[in-house]
Amino acid sequence: MVHFRNQLGALFILLSTSTIVISEIEINLNYDEVYKTNQSKKFDIRSSTTIECTIEASEGEEYSMKWMKDGKDLDTSSEKFRVTKDGKKHSLRIGKTIDEDIGNYSCVVNVKNDDEPKSAIIHMFSNFKVKTQDNMNFVEGDILRIPCTVYGKPRPVIKWKIGNRTYEESEDRVVLERDEEKGVDNAVLIIQEADLSDRGVYTCIGIRQSEPDIVDSDDTMVRIKDKYAALWPFLGICAEVFILCAIILIYEKKRNKAELDESDTDQSPDH
Repeated sequence: MVHFRNQLGALFILLSTSTIVISEIEINLNYDEVYKTNQSKKFDIRSSTTIECTIEASEGEEYSMKWMKDGKDLDTSSEKFRVTKDGKKHSLRIGKTIDEDIGNYSCVVNVKNDDEPKSAIIHMFSNFKVKTQDNMNFVEGDILRIPCTVYGKPRPVIKWKIGNRTYEESEDRVVLERDEEKGVDNAVLIIQEADLSDRGVYTCIGIRQSEPDIVDSDDTMVRIKDKYAALWPFLGICAEVFILCAIILIYEKKRNKAELDESDTDQSPDH
């Protein structure tokens, strides 16, 4: 069992070692498990990960080593990759991984005076991640649409939870649509005409089909505004203005009447 840490300090434990012996060269490739008949290793999207290949050669045996991905030479001169060698151990570090980093990586050894290269292959695939917006606001009557973005391959199965109810397919007012760009079914939740009762927490849940124990989820707080919400303050202001005008009008009438009565008294013949 081999232990190493990635750039973020997360501890990886490599459970097994693949050994290939051809001619006088022995290649030991670290891997996690067997996935779809290939030795494999999982990594987290947007983090760094490292593959290690230990080469055992007879004394005096001359060889060269290179890394390949999906049968093509890997451009290890780019900033994304870092190749190091520590004695017999050759390491390939992949920085800030993305979906495109998934594939079959080969540790290829060319032995001097031997036309056929020796190699060991490891299948790299990612732990998936689901992500939704933290908060979303809609107006009553509008279309409520919540996308759930999925990172990593293979893609998980998506289902949704609203309150205490779980949706695995479209049902009643809730429509689950496919994210065509990512190729993920049920990744978009739609309610055609939102009403105030649709307020609450919406949870996108991803489950790896081949490994149901692997689950990831993310919540969105949905707020629905009354479509007349902007009207009530306006009506309130209008009512206040109306009342104020009425008060001023009544006050002015009373004042004018009082002044008129006083004027009549001043002009009385008794004075």
